[in-house]
Amino acid sequence: MPEPITREPQTPLAPAITTITVSLRPPPRPAAPDEAVIPPRPDGLYPLPATTGECGDIWAEIRRGTRPLDPHRAYLKHLVAEALGQGLFYTADVRPHIIGLLDDLLTEEMRTRNNERMRTEGGVIGMEIYYARDLLGVDRERHEIRQAHDRVRPQVGLTLGTLVWTDGKRATGCEVTAVDGYALTVRFRRGRSTYDCHCDARTIEAAQARTREHAAGRFPRGERLLAH
Repeated sequence: MPEPITREPQTPLAPAITTITVSLRPPPRPAAPDEAVIPPRPDGLYPLPATTGECGDIWAEIRRGTRPLDPHRAYLKHLVAEALGQGLFYTADVRPHIIGLLDDLLTEEMRTRNNERMRTEGGVIGMEIYYARDLLGVDRERHEIRQAHDRVRPQVGLTLGTLVWTDGKRATGCEVTAVDGYALTVRFRRGRSTYDCHCDARTIEAAQARTREHAAGRFPRGERLLAH
């Protein structure tokens, strides 16, 4: 569990509430079909930016959902997914494999294009491949969040009882107090202190599993801890 990052002033009527944020990406886009659609090979040259900085800006917009995934980058992402599925892992293996598959979508100049000053290993096309791979990881994480959300089915007022968080400490009276898409707020107590934890459903599932393991280790049946 991360260290508390904010604290509200205590008043005679309301105890202090410490806010804890569990690291997570921005709330996912609406659920996508589980079955990936294989994009067709696009026509024309790959729209390769002039610099790696421009490349990063484009992919950042795609990750945020403010820019659609164009046909060339959708095809690149598909090629990277296939390469990883075939067992390729290291950049030194993935990059030349993908560049070879892109073939006539790249000119010779595009294959070696790089920044004029701060040169990057693999050049601009290498960064395109890197960001396509990163987006695959983002998609996988979003899928995991959606699945966990569907299993937990969080709603305001959902009581979770006692949970053991990543720091190994018990939190009592855990309750979902806010649901914003896939972003959740869970309020709980430790002693006289009250905390708000901003997380997603995966955090709740992990805490529930940790609580069961903790209970099984302390008590043969694990009933006392879970009953609180």
